[in-house]
Parts: sequence; C-alpha cells; structure tokens
Amino acid sequence: MNKVKVEYERLRSLFSSVDETKTKLVDNLIQQAAFMKVELGILQDQIRKHGAVQVSTKGTQRQTEAAKYYTKLVNSYGTIIKTLNSIMGKNIIDEDDEFDKFIGKISE
Repeated sequence: MNKVKVEYERLRSLFSSVDETKTKLVDNLIQQAAFMKVELGILQDQIRKHGAVQVSTKGTQRQTEAAKYYTKLVNSYGTIIKTLNSIMGKNIIDEDDEFDKFIGKISE
C-alpha cells in the first residue's frame, strides 16, 4: 500500500466519530493532507541529505528549492490540519454535564 493511502486511512479513521456528512464534505481535505504529509517527509529527507542552504562559488547563500517548497507546503499542511481539527472539534457535544452544572452553582 502506498504511503499516501496509508496516511489517508489514518486521518480518515480520526473522523470515525464525526457525522458522515461532514466526513464526506472534508474528504478532499483529508486526501490533500495525506499527500502533503508524505511530500513533507520526502522533502525532509532531501534537506537532511543535501542541506537547506546552497552556497554559490561567490560565497553567497540561498535557500534550496527543497527548503523553499518545504516552507510553503508545511504552512499549507498546517492550515488544512487546523481546519480538519476544528471540524472534528465542532462534532463534540457541548452540553453541560453534571460537573459543569455543579461548577456553575458554585460560581453563582
């Protein structure tokens, strides 16, 4: 099984308690997040192997293409994960339980 599919299944399993309608709605985001996670791993390997900075023959330094792409991709990945997390969080029932009612009475 390829790495993207494995990561997709892992992320999808996190949505097992989320309403199926919401899960279908965010399925494309889950697929994108899985792809990005795998790509980030590949880029990390390249950066570890070749470094994040290139030094020219004149002594100037610049970021490698892998490092530039990694920076952009990690920001996009973070945004998607944050979005998915907020959707999962909204699925949690926020009704007061007995403890919340007890605390409410104390603070009155």
